[in-house]
Amino acid sequence: MYLQHFGLKHEVLGKKHTLVLKQSAELEKQLMRILETKGIGVIIGPSGSGKTIALKQWTSSLNQLNHKVIYQSDNHFKSFDIYRQFNDSLGLERSHRYSQQWRTIKEGLLDLVENKQTTPVWILDEAHHLPPDFLLHLPSFLNFNFDSKNMVIIILCGQPSIMNLFKKSAYDSVSSRIQFITEWRELDDPVEFSKILEEAFKQSGKHEKVMSESGVRIIHHASKGRLRYANRIITRALQLAAESNINHLPDNVIENAIMQFQLN
Repeated sequence: MYLQHFGLKHEVLGKKHTLVLKQSAELEKQLMRILETKGIGVIIGPSGSGKTIALKQWTSSLNQLNHKVIYQSDNHFKSFDIYRQFNDSLGLERSHRYSQQWRTIKEGLLDLVENKQTTPVWILDEAHHLPPDFLLHLPSFLNFNFDSKNMVIIILCGQPSIMNLFKKSAYDSVSSRIQFITEWRELDDPVEFSKILEEAFKQSGKHEKVMSESGVRIIHHASKGRLRYANRIITRALQLAAESNINHLPDNVIENAIMQFQLN
């Protein structure tokens, strides 16, 4: 209802937007380097700050003939379940034994790299939920041909708490395989935040301004610069405005939307 009321094609800051953030450029440099070195990359940052969006934009730019991108976000299960998901995404035969499943996946990866000239890119989102033993044994899984070279790219994307594991000596082996660690930040610059909102509205089909500068500041403060939370506020505010049959977002409507989330 609210989309039609405001002439929008989709959510303003939903999954269909393709916004380029300033810090995306530095992250992309790191990601492009790891295409050559392989190994593990780590992206840490607060929930809802845009990490996954940046990764999605990068993977969409990759040549799909030369790269096999596998994205997993359900990583709070046991290690075997995580490898089972990976196995299924590769289209390989399932095994009920952990050791055999490992061998099947590694053989499949070798076939991709050596015979099909395709680089596997395994993205593990919400990586702070990964079971500790998964990370502890990951170097063994990545040992190909006497560990002579890296063959797989693994991107661990999650909240900063994952770094607590890498500081422990037991995880030195996996830490040594990390090619980069990037800290993703919220949009704390109000000017950049305002420009992002303006571009987001344009991408969703609305070129006229629907809120004041003070309204943008209210959303920025309430969301702490996190795009996911800003999207929730904007979506609810648009719904409230549509219900009242108004075609803009007054400050009081935005504040009402924020209050409703705080009460829930």
